[in-house]
Amino acid sequence: MKRTALMVTVGMLALPLVGGAQQPTQQRQQHQTEQMQRLQDMQQQMDRLLTQARQMNHQMIQQRVRQEYQQLGQQMEQAGDRLRQMLREMDRLHQDPQFLQQQDRVRDMDQLQERVQNMVREMDHAQQALRRLALP
Repeated sequence: MKRTALMVTVGMLALPLVGGAQQPTQQRQQHQTEQMQRLQDMQQQMDRLLTQARQMNHQMIQQRVRQEYQQLGQQMEQAGDRLRQMLREMDRLHQDPQFLQQQDRVRDMDQLQERVQNMVREMDHAQQALRRLALP
């Protein structure tokens, strides 16, 4: 009889532990999904910026603006290509199951992703400023 009571007690204790173990896994999966969506959004924004940079560079050539502005535009386009490549590499890491098991690295990747997002925003602002300067 004591064994039965003990087994029931152990069984009751194990139940909340199993449920608790699933919650962090679900949170991790949700976080991963959100981060991947954020990366995809940044990639789309970067694609849009690169299209705009190419159009602006073409306009600057057609309107024969100063060579320095044209060079700035070309360099900005190259920087955008590099940023886009960085986003692709980050996406590959987010899809690697071994990488995702290392919580400290995932946290560091989240911080890196925020910084790259800031770079994409700054690229957008810089491109707008160059457009105002070169193509008034």
